[in-house]
Amino acid sequence: MTVSRLRRKGAIAAALAVITASSLAACGGGDSGGKPTLSVWHELTGSGNTAMGQVISDFNATSKDAKVQARQIADDQVDTVLRTGMSGPNPPDILQYEGYRHTADYARNGQLTDITSWWNKHKSAFSNADSPTVKSACSYKGKVYCVPWDLYTDNQLYYNPDLVKKYHITLPTSLQDLSAIAGQLKGTGITPVSLYAKDGWPAAQWFYLLSIQRCGVTTVQSAVNRTGAKWTDPCFLKAAQDLSGLGKKGVFPQGVSGSDYNAMMSLFLSGKAVFMNTGTWFEQTIAETPPSFKVAVAPFPQADPQHPSQQLLGGVNEVFGVPAHGKHKAQALEFLDTLATAKSGQHFAKASVMNFAAGASDSLPPRLKTSWTQAEAAMKDGNNIMTYFENLLPPAMGLDTVYNQSAALTAGQTTPQQYVRALQTASDSGK
Repeated sequence: MTVSRLRRKGAIAAALAVITASSLAACGGGDSGGKPTLSVWHELTGSGNTAMGQVISDFNATSKDAKVQARQIADDQVDTVLRTGMSGPNPPDILQYEGYRHTADYARNGQLTDITSWWNKHKSAFSNADSPTVKSACSYKGKVYCVPWDLYTDNQLYYNPDLVKKYHITLPTSLQDLSAIAGQLKGTGITPVSLYAKDGWPAAQWFYLLSIQRCGVTTVQSAVNRTGAKWTDPCFLKAAQDLSGLGKKGVFPQGVSGSDYNAMMSLFLSGKAVFMNTGTWFEQTIAETPPSFKVAVAPFPQADPQHPSQQLLGGVNEVFGVPAHGKHKAQALEFLDTLATAKSGQHFAKASVMNFAAGASDSLPPRLKTSWTQAEAAMKDGNNIMTYFENLLPPAMGLDTVYNQSAALTAGQTTPQQYVRALQTASDSGK
């Protein structure tokens, strides 16, 4: 299963901070018989890791100038390992990371190679290359520093059709419908919506979805960028009230804040919950380990059915860049040439990942083709899709305040008013 760290984890454990640049030095690329071995660091797992291995094999089979060797980094270590390695004397030759603020941070610190010239020659090999979503993921001060690779979206509600049939459930189109379903299932031992928020991000994504519906992408971006809108504005308070209200109505399981994403998936996949909201990365889980029922998908319910929103939560969450202090930049750019092929993208599409390589979407499973079509339409207008908020917010706010407060809100441990005030206080601090 490929699930990006920013969607699974909050703050990284303090113990990992003791990792030093010198301890990573041996992990870089080397030279063998005059043909350099390039190192590529990535956090891809499951079928995503398999697809990455296929891309590397393709490169190694055709390149006369270099070989590539991968280093797979554990999900809960990736932030510390990447930042420590990039600051040290021996960074990788190729780096897969998460774009947006990470691109800005690395570029600001002089740690990424400006690939604007390469990008201008190759961007026709990537879908939606000129969309605001792609540009903001890989650009900093008008220059391009990475290649967009994978896209995830979150506007779906996965469900168990066997439970829908057994309990005569009508698929929800509104938040009120979810509350009614909670009442309908009371006493059955079946949870309406699987959600465990110990990691923070699963609950936070409900707030993101509801904020986009209540406020609109433009207003959310204004709050993120601190250019006018505030988190205490009425629409954000309403989104927080929506989420709090669902918890109070029993839509989520008891102990919602006590377990993590794996428990959340297990509850759903074991047939003990009717619905679950998560990103399209879940398609990889379904493909790799099919459950006993055929998972189906419905649109995420509307907060205000009288004024339905067509805007999406999602973004470019896996990108590739060339570290500025890598030893083999020319060969690293050659590896980017391999990424800029339909074949490379198809490896990932066949692994149930929406990929930006032109033509890759032709190899997507049918359900993901639908998600890709929706995302493409939204990407043509940057005001119709927004990435996960923590991609854009400072870590102390996005990975700490938003995550922790969202878990508390869902569990009824804080009020909507306290929640939005906490977000605004964190925003005002600028950290």
